[in-house]
Amino acid sequence: MVKGQNGPIRRRTLTRDKVVDAAIEIIDELGWESLSMTSLSARLNVVTASLYNHVRNLEDIRGAVQVRTMAELGAHLREIAMGRSGPEGLRALVDAHRVWATEHPHRYQTLTTSPVDRDAFISAALDANTALRTMLASCGLPPEDTLDAAVSIFAAMHGFVMLVNTDFLGDELDLDSIYESVLRGALSSVGWPERTHTPS
Repeated sequence: MVKGQNGPIRRRTLTRDKVVDAAIEIIDELGWESLSMTSLSARLNVVTASLYNHVRNLEDIRGAVQVRTMAELGAHLREIAMGRSGPEGLRALVDAHRVWATEHPHRYQTLTTSPVDRDAFISAALDANTALRTMLASCGLPPEDTLDAAVSIFAAMHGFVMLVNTDFLGDELDLDSIYESVLRGALSSVGWPERTHTPS
């Protein structure tokens, strides 16, 4: 048993999932760089040493956060893709990516660093990858071309989101107009600018 700010806390109540939950809370509030074993132990009201009963080290926690974040984004995109197809569905998918990433800027930053556990991260990305590739195929792209196209579109959207989230573009520019230009460029690169839908 350890002493926390609100009295004794039993170690058995701590789990790996709770450690990861706390890590995500810290990242959402303070940013990726603020995550440390010290900040985690303070958040959970436990001594730092007790964390090592559930995680190997800080990198292990960072990897778990990356996997959780990718899985949550993928599940969201899969939900958006349900019942949709063609250019309209593709537009809904990339718009959903933009909204999720800008609503969770600090957590999204975890996806910009090299995966700690690459195999687990790739597995977690399956939903997002499948949703985008399936939507591209529904637009008429040959299945063998969907992977390269999906990576190209993701790279374009990811770059735009990171510029927004880091405030690189500031408030002086019309972000929606820039987004439309980026999207048109990304979609034209895979062969059908005439079929994309631009809201009036």
